[in-house]
Amino acid sequence: MNSKRTVQVGDIFATPLPMNKYGAVKVMNIIERSYLLGITNYIGKQMPAIDDQNVCQILITKSLLNEKEEPTFKWVDGRLPEELIYIGNIPLAQEELGIESNVYGGVWSKECGVDVYYKWREETDPQGFKIEMQKKIEEADAYAGRNKIVKPKKMINDQVFWNIISLLDWSKEDEDEIVEAAIKELSTFTAWKIRHFEETLSYKLFLLDTEEHAREIGEYRFSPQDQYFSPDLFLYARCAVVARGKEVFEDALSNPLKMLKDTEFEILLSLSSEAYNLKMGKEFEYESGCSYETFSNKEGWSNTL
Repeated sequence: MNSKRTVQVGDIFATPLPMNKYGAVKVMNIIERSYLLGITNYIGKQMPAIDDQNVCQILITKSLLNEKEEPTFKWVDGRLPEELIYIGNIPLAQEELGIESNVYGGVWSKECGVDVYYKWREETDPQGFKIEMQKKIEEADAYAGRNKIVKPKKMINDQVFWNIISLLDWSKEDEDEIVEAAIKELSTFTAWKIRHFEETLSYKLFLLDTEEHAREIGEYRFSPQDQYFSPDLFLYARCAVVARGKEVFEDALSNPLKMLKDTEFEILLSLSSEAYNLKMGKEFEYESGCSYETFSNKEGWSNTL
């Protein structure tokens, strides 16, 4: 399995793209569990070959910050996705050594190479691409169940909730270690109280799910003209706000300008499931009254959707 493979600088991985196409990414640098990826020029229906000229070239796209044409690099965190396929290693050229990037792509996922698809679609079918992006919003809308009555179920005492959050240990660098004490304490609760904790977490993330908050998350902020807004990244950004405690959450909730910038904490979503598994020895199955998925808060996105 790919997730077990040791990733090395220079590795080239084929990535799945929409419309049954493939792309390719190159690992440019590794710092602990973070990987700097270069998105290559390759896009095609066939699996890329290691000696393909486009695999050896980094995609040039327009920067969202300054509108300049720049090579496409991004940092990602976590494990190598199973969907990526190793096709070989091309050692870095002299000019590739020491490349820097302040672009953060979130958790390493199978969509890491989608930039080349976006550029290809914009160039070959701009109108169709616009329709495709609108469809994505509509699908997310349907997934979130916007037509159902959104009402939180029974939640845990707010002080108890924030006491658990306060156990996140920010002196640790590894995310698993950061959440370890909180999971251990939560696992001492009854199964129902773990569900009530999950409901409370979901509701707080739901409250932050507004267009105003999405516009204030940093580089990958929401903009009606920006086709690269990531609903998942916005969810992880909201997780970071809740993870930093009651004061940070309440400040951001009342004033979107105080949203934390360019940061995420996806692992917060696993607290309840990990605690439940530790206590009960089985998977956590629970559907909250309020979905924390982006675009679930109808009122928060009323001017957009």
